Amino acid sequence: MEHDQKSKRVLVTPLDWGLGHATRCIPIIHELLKRNCEVSIATSGDALLLLKAEFPELQFFELPSYQVTYSRSIPFVTNIFLQLPKFLGVISKEHECVRKIVIEHKVDLVISDNRFGCWSKLVPSVMISHQTNILMPFHLKWLQPVINFFNRSQIKKFTECWIPDFPDDRITGELTKTYDLNAKFIGMLSRFRESEPTSIIKYDYVILLSGPEPQRTILENLMRDSMNLLSGRKIMVKGQPDLGQEIIQSEGFEEVGYLQSEQLRHLLESSAVIISRSGYSTVMDLTMLHKKAFFIPTPGQTEQEQLAIELKKMEIAYYQNQKDFDLTAALQEMKNYSGFRNFDQSSDLLRKAIDDILI
Repeated sequence: MEHDQKSKRVLVTPLDWGLGHATRCIPIIHELLKRNCEVSIATSGDALLLLKAEFPELQFFELPSYQVTYSRSIPFVTNIFLQLPKFLGVISKEHECVRKIVIEHKVDLVISDNRFGCWSKLVPSVMISHQTNILMPFHLKWLQPVINFFNRSQIKKFTECWIPDFPDDRITGELTKTYDLNAKFIGMLSRFRESEPTSIIKYDYVILLSGPEPQRTILENLMRDSMNLLSGRKIMVKGQPDLGQEIIQSEGFEEVGYLQSEQLRHLLESSAVIISRSGYSTVMDLTMLHKKAFFIPTPGQTEQEQLAIELKKMEIAYYQNQKDFDLTAALQEMKNYSGFRNFDQSSDLLRKAIDDILI
């Protein structure tokens, strides 16, 4: 349905750590286009490739990349902490880029998914985040107040903070304490439309890989080594847009570099079980499609670990830590979990938030 409000120019800027921030911007972009907004996108890396494939008709700008690196030996949080000076430099650079884009292209609204520098004093600016309360591992709990003071001070530079969850019965739990932020819950953001469970199963298992290296490859290798334990037909989606969308035959299974949203939706809808990281965008997609899942959180990523714990408590999905990976045990345990079948996805929260900010 077309909306009558005056057309606005909107700049959408998702973070480039993995693909999740980009994919969850897809429903926001669709809603903006329904309102006749002139949407442009600014990001970098694989996020830029993904959104160019999804929206080839839109205008794109390239922002400086965070170029986050992960280590096999240094703990995740420590490794990220060591890169903070680099990240602060990128935040400053992307802020200057956005300032120029807003002025030169007469942008009316900026919507940033977790890019702290993508705001402007000249126009309303929205931060999308599901981590308004960052949780630190036990040995670094003493740092948590300092990290969250910085996190919330950055979010307060934005006009509003949009949290992709429901205000009640939140999957995000402790991650989305709102404190004194100007926060709005906008429901779950999925690139997929809600679908009815199907009885037509094409694949018994889909292995959905994502996230930065080297952990993406580590999980890929773990799954390759265990693939013979999975009975029936299986396919690995590698989460690498640069490898293209041709499905190839591997030894006992199929694999593909990347699938666009509609192709991936059809694949997941016709699959029995999804094996993946417990990234929040993946969780939201599987919630929308009512799928059964087994999660392996990225080591050291406390948000993924927390989400996996919450979903296990709710008896929705089983998980294992990567260091304890045992696919035989997981296949047995998965039988005791319901899958994503009990969430009411009917919500006007996102549409209302967009209408309110566009006024």
